Amino acid sequence: MKAIEVKNLSKIYKGNIMAVDDISFDVDEGIIFGFLGPNGAGKSSTIKILVTLTKATEGTAHVFDVDVTKESSKIREMIGYVPQDISADGTLTGYENLLLSAKLYDIPRGKREQRIEDILEIMGLTQRSNSLVATYSGGMVRRLEIGQAMLHRPRLLFLDEPTIGLDPAGRKLVWEHIQKLNTDDKTTIFLTTHYMEEAEALCDRIGIIDRGKISIIDSPDALKEMVGVGTVTVVLDLGDHKKNGEQYLSSLLKGLIVSLSSLSDEKWRFTVQNAPQHAPKIIQTLTDHDIIVKDLEVKSPTLEDAFLKFTGTKLEEDASKNEWKSLKGRRRTFKRLT
Repeated sequence: MKAIEVKNLSKIYKGNIMAVDDISFDVDEGIIFGFLGPNGAGKSSTIKILVTLTKATEGTAHVFDVDVTKESSKIREMIGYVPQDISADGTLTGYENLLLSAKLYDIPRGKREQRIEDILEIMGLTQRSNSLVATYSGGMVRRLEIGQAMLHRPRLLFLDEPTIGLDPAGRKLVWEHIQKLNTDDKTTIFLTTHYMEEAEALCDRIGIIDRGKISIIDSPDALKEMVGVGTVTVVLDLGDHKKNGEQYLSSLLKGLIVSLSSLSDEKWRFTVQNAPQHAPKIIQTLTDHDIIVKDLEVKSPTLEDAFLKFTGTKLEEDASKNEWKSLKGRRRTFKRLT
């Protein structure tokens, strides 16, 4: 079954700003799907349509065969959503945040405590459940927010930049919990990210969007294979051929390399189709001609290379730090709902 089906979807904002431009794609149930694109590419606008926060200008979108425009309340029962900005209340404890979410999701009173206990355990927050969220690390806050979105056991979870602003250790801990939700609970996950490492570690399939249009959708490995070329970087002692090194190496390695560039007097970088496979042949050719190889580095195509190929630009990692929003009045809201 398809978790998401999007056909000819467009979103135009005031001022004739085209955020999403006639895109079509689908997401299989049970996978982690990554949406990559530079700022302003249309990622968040697409998510907001799918989670019923805004309406499409044209086209259709279905979640588990339910129309997101015609049956928005039913969609919200099936999905969870964690936005980019911090949404947990720092003036409440982790437990209180979860209890408030349970009430908002209308989880029956008799099931709330067990659901909260389960989420705290899954997210590794049991020991800090009674601590104010304002004392949590960024990674703990993110895990709590994901837990809040999972309380009603959604079939599909949307994560918009789930680890933005976290340090590497916190980021990897959040990854572990995302993977656990997918493998253990069979939750389909749709995430946007600025981190190539994150996309490669988590995603079964990746869609690249640029200027509102889908450039390509495939698995991480397939996307890298489409790039084709990798690099072989070597430090060489060319002996008598130092003066005409570029010409000599180009002639010697013809048919094995696509191009070469000199990085220093002895350091060279060869662009190579299927670098891991052809590197041994290159080294053997060099040594057969009495060229001493002092150092070697082989680099296969990366997801960053694929992104560059399909968008013409590098994906800039947003290093901004999450900041707490104004929290006035939320304590009163919690007391009123208790």
